[in-house]
Amino acid sequence: MATSRGVTGEPLPWLEPVEDEDEPPALSARKMLAAIVVVLLAAALVAGTLYWLGKRQADEGSGPPTLIKAEPGPYKIKPTDPGGIDVAGDSETTFATGAGQDVDGQLDLNAVPEAPIAKPKAAPKEEPAAAEAAPEAAAAVPAGPAGSTVQLGFYDNPAQANAAWNSLAGRFPVLSGATKIVVPYQKGQRLRAGFGSAEEARQACQLLKAAGDACFVAR
Repeated sequence: MATSRGVTGEPLPWLEPVEDEDEPPALSARKMLAAIVVVLLAAALVAGTLYWLGKRQADEGSGPPTLIKAEPGPYKIKPTDPGGIDVAGDSETTFATGAGQDVDGQLDLNAVPEAPIAKPKAAPKEEPAAAEAAPEAAAAVPAGPAGSTVQLGFYDNPAQANAAWNSLAGRFPVLSGATKIVVPYQKGQRLRAGFGSAEEARQACQLLKAAGDACFVAR
């Protein structure tokens, strides 16, 4: 019968039971209790510290405010070397007043004689511009029997009226014996033809209308 011991009587190593090395070692109940006690003590210490700090701040804020006293003496003192520009006529009144001194300043009204302020002269009024020259009198219309004048057109200036008369007289021989009349009217010129009778004027206007020109008997 085989045994686990060798010839020398010692146990063979490959026959010894092997422990499971994968499992972590178990903590004892004493160690776990000690860890819990340490955690509780740390929490109690933190809570006590916070409580003490809060109570201290509350006690400091509930009391009367601390009064900070200013140092004795004036808070604004004239420097021994003020520097800057030395302005002629500058007095010590400003510094004395700033230092708390009661300076009874008075104005010397007799130093400068009082003179009334002269009123500014009014600007001379501009003379109104001379009235524009009256427009030239309208050219006198030759007198003739009633209805003996035919109006041929209306033009901007006398040159255009004269050019239109030359063109119409060349086309219509009836105008060769008529009198050319250029009458200024508003901003233009009226071109008319004067005849010896109303019948001649009427016949001449009919000839112009038949040829497609506009006209009418003026008077």
